[in-house]
Amino acid sequence: MPAPSQDQLKEIFNLYDEELDGKIDGTQIGDVARAAGLKPTQAMVVKASGQEFKRKGEKRITFEEWLPIFEQLAKEKEQGTYADFFEGLKVFDKDESGKILCAEVRHILLALGERLTADEADELLKGVEDAEGMVKYEDFIKKVLAGPFPED
Repeated sequence: MPAPSQDQLKEIFNLYDEELDGKIDGTQIGDVARAAGLKPTQAMVVKASGQEFKRKGEKRITFEEWLPIFEQLAKEKEQGTYADFFEGLKVFDKDESGKILCAEVRHILLALGERLTADEADELLKGVEDAEGMVKYEDFIKKVLAGPFPED
């Protein structure tokens, strides 16, 4: 997919300008980058912007301030390959069956790395648990990498 033009980026940026003042809330920097086709982690957003915005209303950012952050994020290496995720989950597959407990996957999603909310974890795990409470992690990884997931 080709990179969006500056006009397209401005259009995407403006969709997040809730106060119609030409600015977005600092907490939305990553959301706007994701809407423009990037997949930054929150840590990448903090690094690229030089600060972390924890509360809405702390600071509003203009398009001119956001654009260099977006460009920095666009240079970042793609995070997490199939092999990376497979090796990470395989550690939990004690009997080498290709399956791990759904409860264990949920715990991983809630407690490690960039933690998900309970609702986000439930959405990811919807339909992947078998009758024994297990998840075939190869299929789960493919589902996650296929993304995006419908918003409620």
